[in-house]
Amino acid sequence: MGKPDVYESDYLENAEIFADLINGVLYQGEQVVKPQALKEQDGELRSIQSGGVKKTVRDKVRLWNGNTILAIFALENQTKVDYHMVLRAMLAESMAYEKQWKKRKKELEQENGSVTADEFISGMRKEEKFTPIITVVVYYGREKPWDGAKTLYDLLDVEGNEEKILPFISNYRLNVFDYHEYDDFSQFHSELQSFFEFLRYSGDKEKLKEKLRENRENYGSLSAEAKALLVHLTNIKEIPDVGDNELEKGEFDMCKAFEDMKEEGRTEGKIEGKIEGRAEEIVEMGYEFGLSENEIMERLQNKLDISVEEAEKYLGMFKRQAV
Repeated sequence: MGKPDVYESDYLENAEIFADLINGVLYQGEQVVKPQALKEQDGELRSIQSGGVKKTVRDKVRLWNGNTILAIFALENQTKVDYHMVLRAMLAESMAYEKQWKKRKKELEQENGSVTADEFISGMRKEEKFTPIITVVVYYGREKPWDGAKTLYDLLDVEGNEEKILPFISNYRLNVFDYHEYDDFSQFHSELQSFFEFLRYSGDKEKLKEKLRENRENYGSLSAEAKALLVHLTNIKEIPDVGDNELEKGEFDMCKAFEDMKEEGRTEGKIEGKIEGRAEEIVEMGYEFGLSENEIMERLQNKLDISVEEAEKYLGMFKRQAV
């Protein structure tokens, strides 16, 4: 059985969905980012430090090449609240900028033109600029709203000394989208509107029934990937009936659509393979960071949303390769 984090990444392979998510979260629905202007990027980052190679893998990364704007969007999917997410995002962005700098440095070393002493030491020319990086955290958790820090200031112990300390510290703000904070999802223009609406009201059978009835056409046309992710995120066993007459006419049978999708198992094999790949990355990174096996187990459980038994299985599978 595939796990939510991998289903989310698979779902966001669709450029239209990715662009709509960015536009809805960052630009209040304004169609700023066009799907055709997005290019897939490698999500792996490495940094050589005194303790060895530090490695991190972001869930989904896209290069945005607009008419006059160039930026990199990095999406992180979370089904659990990560209380150090601010630090994770800061580190990943720092490593991504360092990756850009290393490329500039290599190019500079291969140039035959004149290089000033300052430029040589800096590994870049004075006029060079870096591509902006924007990280967005999408929180799908159902147990509770996001209650973790959203800024670096939220993590600092400065009570009573705010005026003396904070003005001299650069704050970092996390872009978190938490569907719990919304009653309306009209900022999205794709099936994401119905997707987040279903997720928002999946715990309220009567409210969900009302939404299904109001937007039957939109729900009836949800993609197989969206249905797969909703089933795994919500553990839905039965979708509320919106009316016997409608079901008999075949106008709106969400339950049958979801069950057919589950029975076909169209994505199960592919997703299972991706889970193993992600598990291997987590185990390898754990050893590189010097984590204990118990800490690696915890990361496997939290990131892949799996049981202790499954975490033990993956640790056993990849332990030998990672050592």
